[in-house]
Parts: sequence; structure tokens; C-alpha cells
Amino acid sequence: MSAPAYPTPEAAEAAFYAAFEARSLDAMMAVWSRDDSIACIHPLTAPLTGPAAVTAGWRSMFEAAGQFRIQVETAHDIREAGQVIRIVREYLIIGQETEPRPPILATNVYREEADGWRMVLHHASPLQVGGTPPARTPPVVLH
Repeated sequence: MSAPAYPTPEAAEAAFYAAFEARSLDAMMAVWSRDDSIACIHPLTAPLTGPAAVTAGWRSMFEAAGQFRIQVETAHDIREAGQVIRIVREYLIIGQETEPRPPILATNVYREEADGWRMVLHHASPLQVGGTPPARTPPVVLH
């Protein structure tokens, strides 16, 4: 696997989502750090830690996935020297659908390494699981 250098966290993130949409395992893993501490949490699944587990998780996901497109919207980012944390909304458009599905909230963490920026964490979670969220209730005053 050749490992391109990503000069910015944004370049690494663009490569991550391009690999995700293309379902390219080689391109996906080129974005990730080779460090044993990397972690990936796909929606509603247990954490995958280390390069072998993360690779296996993406392989499994890509083999099971049909054709889709993904739109990404940045919700928040935190920048520190050598590390960037980005919170994004991922909108998947599956097959021939014309409208995106409800968003998935993801946290992507990138670290600056000797050869450029690399992903060290991807944690994705649906914004809502199940039915309609409960209505807000007024606070209860306890005496």
C-alpha cells in the first residue's frame, strides 16, 4: 500500500471520504496512521483498535455496502498543534435514492505525522436511534 502524504487535515479528510464513497480499502487505509493506537467505531458497533482490526472493519463494510454517495458537512472543529478534531454530519444517498438519509454524526481525529496528516480516530453514530425523540418536558422542582 503506497502512502500518500496529506499536507493538511482537510486533504486527509477529503481523501478519507473519497475512499469511503469509492469503497477502496487501499485508499482508505492510506489515510490512516500506522500507529497501533488508531481506533474506528462504525455506527452501533464495538470499537476496532489497531491497524489490523480497523482494516478488517472497513473491508467488511465495503464488501457489504451497495452503491452510495456521501455528503459531508462540518459541524465543529478543534485545532491544536499537531492535532485536529472535526465533528461532521455524514449524509448517505443509497443506490438510486434522490434524498439523503438522516445524518450520521462522526468525529474524525487527525494527527500530524512525519509524512503529513493522518487519521487516528473515526467514530460514527446515528443522531437518532429508533422512533421520534421524546418531547421536552418542563423541569420538575423538588422541595
